[in-house]
Parts: sequence; C-alpha cells; structure tokens
Amino acid sequence: MRDVKLYYIDRIIGDAGFGASAPIIVYANKKKYILKTKKDNMQDDSFGIFNELLAYQLISYLKYKISPQEVAYLYIDDKFIEDARIAYMGKNIKKESYDNIVQSKGVNLGIEFLENTMQPSGEIQNKSFIKDIAHIDNYIMNCDRSANNINILQDTTKYKKYYAIDFGNALADGINGELYQNIKDNTLDELLIGQATNCNVTLSGNYSLKNDVQKIIKQNRRIKDDYITIRNILKLIIEEFPTEWEPVKYKNDIIDILARRMKNKNIFNLSEKCSCIY
Repeated sequence: MRDVKLYYIDRIIGDAGFGASAPIIVYANKKKYILKTKKDNMQDDSFGIFNELLAYQLISYLKYKISPQEVAYLYIDDKFIEDARIAYMGKNIKKESYDNIVQSKGVNLGIEFLENTMQPSGEIQNKSFIKDIAHIDNYIMNCDRSANNINILQDTTKYKKYYAIDFGNALADGINGELYQNIKDNTLDELLIGQATNCNVTLSGNYSLKNDVQKIIKQNRRIKDDYITIRNILKLIIEEFPTEWEPVKYKNDIIDILARRMKNKNIFNLSEKCSCIY
C-alpha cells in the first residue's frame, strides 16, 4: 500500500483547468499536486477524497499499473486560506475553488500532478489498461467515465501509456446515488444490498469504456485472497484515513459492500447493470 504522508502547502500555482470539483494545482514537498478538498461541488462530508484515497490504495493492493501518482495528505490552515483568498482576488483560482478551501480546514488530499499528459486522442490503445481500470471501477462502483469526461490521461511521450484519474464519485454513483446516503441514514435493506453486491458498473449507459470492456471481460481475473482477508485489508486501509473524514464513521458498511463486490464474479456478468446517476 502507499505510504501517505502529511505536508503543508507551500504555494498555489493556479487553477487545474478541469474537474467539476474545481481542483487547483499547488506546490508542496518540492512537488506539484492536484489539491482535492473535503468540501467540493460534487460531494460533501469528505466523501470525494475518501473515495479517491480508497481507490489509489486498492490499486496498489491489486498491483494494477494504471495510477502511479504519489498521493499525500495536504493540510489547509488559516495561512493557506488567506493565500487562497489572495489567489482568488487575483483571478488565479475560481471562486468555487476558494469557497471549497474555506470550508475544508484540516487534512485534505493531494494527487501528484502529471506532466506531459493530455486527454486521450481517440480510442484507448492499451487492453491491459482497459482491463485494470474496468476492474477497479467495477469494484468501487465508479461510473464516472463518460465520453465527455473520461477521466483518463494519455502520456504525450508514450502514446500507449495512460493514467486513470478521478475516483471521487465512486460509491455515490451506484444505485441511483442512493447507496452512500442509505449507509449514512442506516436504512440499508436487503434489496439495496443485493443490488450493490451484484450489479455491473461497466454496463452503465454513459460508461465510455463499455464496449471495450465487453470484449475482454471474459478475461476477468479472480482475486486470490478470500473474503475475510479482503475485509481485513479494507479495514487496514480505511483505519489509516483521517478520523475527521466523515465516511470513516461508516466504514463497516462500506467495507462489507466492497468486500462482497471484490469476491463476487457475478459483478462482471453482461446482464445486470448498475443504475448510475452519471
């Protein structure tokens, strides 16, 4: 698993130029990061950054080579909030970004900024990458890869090298956006649990890799670890998260659903799609 360290932010570089959550680029620990905040325009309660870090840690556990970016905790304090105010007044970042920062004091998340990348030009020319990204998306119920916002970057120096980014809407996407809300409200029922355990995210209407996935899905790999081991790994991962992140309170239900999905080969069937909100 990744060793996620905590850093203070040295300075703001500017607007990221993409992303509905209005992220910005910052400099910390002698490196550029995309700052992901506890409060954003898509998710409340730190849910977006909880999903992001969970995805990156699972990618490491599964040994998928799709997201080599370093991940770090980035601390927002009063000084950084003032820096953000100055950056906003100077039109270096958007108002949405500044508002998110003001409401996100404490431990946030930084994803290493990838130089020499661009939006993919044409179809993804790497079947191994498609296979890996489809598996992680399906395990964590991440539908957010539409044709207009594929959340994949292509290396400008190696055209068959790609990077998976932006897992912030995982879990919230599936079952018409009701899953996490029901977890919070303690209103999970057997029908919802059954849907969350068995449906196939990659069949969802706007999932841009749907056709590619169906061609290679028979190559589905099985996770060798048993259900109990996977639960323990998920528990170890989430227990390292900052306790100020709201979803940590609901870790038991989240772990249960994810562990079931990761050991359930039926989530790769070609008939039962998830009712995603994207």
